[in-house]
Amino acid sequence: MAFTETVPYEVLNEDKPFELRKYEPFLIAAARTPLDRQHNGGFNTVFQYISGANREQTKISMTTPVVTNVEDGKLMTGFYVPSKYDRNNVPKPTNNVTIDEVPGGLYLVVRFSGSWDEGKFAKQDEQLQAYIRSRGYEIIGNRYVLRYQPPFVPGFLRRNEIMYQVKTVLD
Repeated sequence: MAFTETVPYEVLNEDKPFELRKYEPFLIAAARTPLDRQHNGGFNTVFQYISGANREQTKISMTTPVVTNVEDGKLMTGFYVPSKYDRNNVPKPTNNVTIDEVPGGLYLVVRFSGSWDEGKFAKQDEQLQAYIRSRGYEIIGNRYVLRYQPPFVPGFLRRNEIMYQVKTVLD
């Protein structure tokens, strides 16, 4: 399998399966679609964008993870924009894709394997939120779901994460 660029982060503390990470701001190419049971709407739209559906007709390397979250009742599905691009030189979308920035800062993350299952993801989310509260942090941003492998990879080999931007309650 070819090397795929992954959004960079620094692990500040590890308490498996939880990690406190520091992220610099990063760009995602995102599509917004109605919610669907598998949380994979918008994937094809963003894939078209990186395949050349942009003003420059530039093919953009596939990256990981695929990032999803729910905003205003819609599913946002995004691909991490490779680090060689910034706001000034990222290819301009010609379809329903926007270039968004995920804010830098501290994030608490839970890492787990498996195929998409709403109940499993909800359980992981509850455990992460309980962990966040128990460690004296406050959630200050959206919930992001990160998926690192394509659907054809067996579930037990898939890397999934849920993350929230946090700050300490004392801040």
